[in-house]
Order: sequence, then structure tokens, then C-alpha cells
Amino acid sequence: MKRASVLVFCGLFVCLMASASVVQAGGFALYEWGARSTAMATTGYAQAGDASVIATNPALMTKLDGDHVYGGVTLISPQTSVYVDGDKNKTQAKIFPVPHIYYTHQMESNEDVWFGVGVFTRFGLGTYYDEEWVGRTSLQYVDVQSVSLNPNMAFKFTDDLSVAVGIEILKGSFDLEKATGAATRASFHTSGYGVGGNIGVSYDVNDEWSTGFTWRAPMKFFTEGSADVSVAGVDSQGGQEISAMLPSSYTLGTAYKPNEKWVTEFDMIYTRWELTDKITYSGAYNAETTLTYKNTWRFQVGTEYWAKDWLAVRFGYAYDQTPTRAGEASFMLPANDRQLFSTGLGYKEDGWVVDWSFMYVITKERKNLSIGAWDVDFKDGQTLISSLSVGYEF
Repeated sequence: MKRASVLVFCGLFVCLMASASVVQAGGFALYEWGARSTAMATTGYAQAGDASVIATNPALMTKLDGDHVYGGVTLISPQTSVYVDGDKNKTQAKIFPVPHIYYTHQMESNEDVWFGVGVFTRFGLGTYYDEEWVGRTSLQYVDVQSVSLNPNMAFKFTDDLSVAVGIEILKGSFDLEKATGAATRASFHTSGYGVGGNIGVSYDVNDEWSTGFTWRAPMKFFTEGSADVSVAGVDSQGGQEISAMLPSSYTLGTAYKPNEKWVTEFDMIYTRWELTDKITYSGAYNAETTLTYKNTWRFQVGTEYWAKDWLAVRFGYAYDQTPTRAGEASFMLPANDRQLFSTGLGYKEDGWVVDWSFMYVITKERKNLSIGAWDVDFKDGQTLISSLSVGYEF
């Protein structure tokens, strides 16, 4: 059984990496890395439930004895109404599948050391407008896709303290069609890589309380490909490079587990969006887009109750700030602060786990904005998110 499970995992792992170029996501920063975590408002930094701790806090691998495999897919469907000079437009309603898969292994030669690897998505942006929408002279669509390969090593120094370090290799693409002047349009199709790292710490205060800390480093995201540029009706093509800095983040979590049935966790995530200060274009089209993002906080709380030995019920709530400053706006990211409400179920038997989650996201309205010569409002922003994950312990 162990050998068969490893072979299945390897097959899924290869398929996910091969399909990295088609991974899509709505939004800019993603936290939906497993169905159990998503059902609990994406918590999982201070208490371990499954191998998706690779994405949240890999130091928690030391809570998972033996070998664990966990994988699945999250479906994300965002939509927002964009009012331009009073004319109502909607971003296209699309469903973006975001897969994830993880594997953790406790070393046989040293039972205080763990190895783990995960494939998941941390950044993505998918905003599409109808071909004849009123703001088409500014932006038609933007599609930023990425998938991260994240191997980690975790070390159990005492019964209470564990530390993990990892490397993150991000593969992604940047597709965009926009206006760059009164008579100029350009579309870009590029792909590339970014390299970063992470540190995780887990500490048990006592039998009931535990804490966790995670840091993820900023990454330089560099892509290259082609550009189609039209100036006054004259078309040209050429090589293109696009680069941007992806932000670092810091997460502090606290979990309370009064008994074997209940666990509740509260997390604070601080993201340094100020590092994402510009997008640089060089090649067929040369320019630099200045971004004035602000650093943000995300607060989230989730709880899990095992109603039966085989059935868990989960709930969560999160408040997520937007990096866009007050009074500023972009058709690329028609967003604002968000409230996230989540729920889900878990099933386990004979080493198998099946988790399902549903999340409803409400985006706060933004009014009286200016984009170019237009007066713009963002309203009715909502996102539906559903996840299904399956795991096996051996």
C-alpha cells in the first residue's frame, strides 16, 4: 500500500507541474491551499491537520507521523460590477481551477527530521471584460498565472519546538491586453520564474495552546515572450520581457485545543505589498508602470469540531485588506477590502481523509474613483470558492 500510494502521488505531482501553465486564479494573493484549511477561513499556521501545512507553516510537519499525501482542487469564481460614467459593466464570470498537492515524510534514519514538498498557487490575477465594454480602450483583460514548487525540511528540537526552512520555485505567466496611448494598443504573452524561500516555527505553549510563525521571502518574478503592438493602425511584433517584485509576508497564529474534539485558531497575516512597486516592460514595448500599493493585514479565525469519530464540521471568518490605496483604482484589480465566510465537512476512515469546503466572499464597494477621464465605481463584488481534497496517511 505504501509503495502504491507513493507512485500515485508521484504521478499526480508530475501532472500538476506539467499543467502549471494553465493554472488560473481570481484575485492577486491566494490562501486557498486545501479544503480543510479553506473551511476554517484558511487557518492552519498553529495547528496541524494535514500535509497542506507545507503551504501554511511547514514546521507543523513534525506533528504528522509517518508519511502523508494530500491533494485536490479549489474552484474560484469572482465577479464585480464596474460602473464607468454611470454605465454598468461586469467582469466576465469565469471558474478558475487551482490544484494543490503535498507530501510529507518522517525520516527513518532520524525521527526528529521531516521532509515535505508541495505544489500550490500563491499569486494569481484573472480579470476579463467583454469585447465591447466601455473601458476597452484602457484594458481588455489581464491573466497572471502561477504555481509554486516548495520543498521543505523540518526539525523537531524539543517536544514543544520545531523549525522548518524551504525553497520556493515559482513558475508563471503574464498575459495582458491594454491601451498604451490614444492610438496604441498592445498585447503581451510571457512566461518565466521566480525564486524565494520560507521559514516556519511551531511552539506548543502547553497541552491546550500552540503558536506558529511563518515568513515568506519576496520574489523577483521575471517573464519573457512576445508582444503584439499596434500604433496608429500599424502592427508590429517582437520579443518582450516583463518583470515585477512579489511581496513578502509574515504570519502569526495561535490555536486553542481544549480536547480532542475541538480546535480553534486565530491568525494575523501581514503582507508587504509596498515591495510590488512597479511593473517593468522591455523589448517591443518599453515602459514602467508605477504601483503605489500599501501593506495589508488579513485577520482570520476558524474552528473545527469532530461530531463523530469520522465526521468533522468546520466554520471560519476572515477580513482581508486590499493593497490598493484609498482614492486609487485600476481596471486590472477592481477590488476593495473583503469579508470571507467559510464552512465545510471532513471525513476520515482507515487512513483516508476527504475534506470539502465552501467560501463566500463579499467585497466592499468603492465609489467616486477616477481612472483616466472616467468616473468609476466598483460594486457588487463577490467570489464563490469551493474546494475538495483527499488525503492518505501511511
